Parts: sequence; structure tokens; C-alpha cells
Amino acid sequence: MDVVAICNALGNKTRYQLIKSLKCKTIGTCCDKIEYYENGVSVGDVVKLTGLAQSTVSQHLTVLEQAGLISKEKREQWSCYFLNTEIIDEFMKKLGQDLCSIKPG
Repeated sequence: MDVVAICNALGNKTRYQLIKSLKCKTIGTCCDKIEYYENGVSVGDVVKLTGLAQSTVSQHLTVLEQAGLISKEKREQWSCYFLNTEIIDEFMKKLGQDLCSIKPG
């Protein structure tokens, strides 16, 4: 896990909001209509949430995926994205350990 890559990915306000929305399940999802995608979101879901262009949303999702924060599954014509809660939990733990290990002065 690359803590710096995750920090960089979350350093963008839009991507940070996307992760928060995925974590709190505040994005309504068309992926519910696809078997096995109960907790996923599509690019279209994120476009509706943000009002951003599809290409911009795809770029943000790619950055989050490369950082390991989300994963993508493709079935037929749909791509759905899922929060990697294990990575987020590991990141939070590692960040806390790293910050607590800094000695003053």
C-alpha cells in the first residue's frame, strides 16, 4: 500500500467527496439492477451526483482505482466501482502509526 499515492488521490476535493459518498452509501446506484452489483456505483451514478462530464468522472475514478481505494468490475456493457474498505482501514491505521511515530524536535 502506497500511503503517499492514497494521500495524493484524496487530496482532490472531488475524489475525496466520491470516497465519502461511497463509504456512506449516499450515491444511488443503477448497479443494483445488475446481479452481483448491490454496493457498486457506475460512472453514470457519479456523473449524476457531481454534474461533471463522463470523461472527467472516469479520470477521477481511475486515480482512485490506481491508488487502491476502489476496484472496478466489468460485466457486459457495465463497469461498476466498489470501495475497498480493507485498504481504507489499512491506510487509516498506517497513517495513524506513521504520524504517531514522529518525534518532536
